[in-house]
Amino acid sequence: MKEQIGYPYTMLPDDMFQHGGAGYGGQGTLCGSLGACSAIINLVAMDQHFSHNAIVADLINWYASATFPTSRFDDICRFPEQIKVSPNSPLCHISASTWTVAAGTNVDSYERKDRCAKVAGEVAYQTVLRLNAYVDGSYAPSAPGPSEATAYCLNCHGPAAFNNQQGKMSCMLCHSDHTK
Repeated sequence: MKEQIGYPYTMLPDDMFQHGGAGYGGQGTLCGSLGACSAIINLVAMDQHFSHNAIVADLINWYASATFPTSRFDDICRFPEQIKVSPNSPLCHISASTWTVAAGTNVDSYERKDRCAKVAGEVAYQTVLRLNAYVDGSYAPSAPGPSEATAYCLNCHGPAAFNNQQGKMSCMLCHSDHTK
């Protein structure tokens, strides 16, 4: 974007999002690739319709339901054909730990680092797809919304009732399923 468009992208330092690694300062919160790509989406798609928010929400929903790592980068990575697991969450610690348990490795392993590099590449790729569609006027959300169980929770905890919960992540990662 620096070369094609110029300003304001020429003003962004190359290391601007380094703090996002390992879920922002190593805290395991939001996947750093989602945070960095969300900022870029904001720069490109902020308009009077709040398109940037819809695109960011779609990207996060896609991430939580995707199966990682994809094989898109296998020809340039150190560990091709890794086990693929859906994180069911946009949180770094859940995404990485779910995968490490399934892969039988640990978070400090080169295998996990390779997996996360491929995830970051895939998030950037998916961001470009969404932004290209936005620019050409064909963007429509493509990821699934909240799960049936989360929608059930939002009936009580969402804005129409207690209004004490604003997220749309899977509630079942931390809470028991009240639908049963």
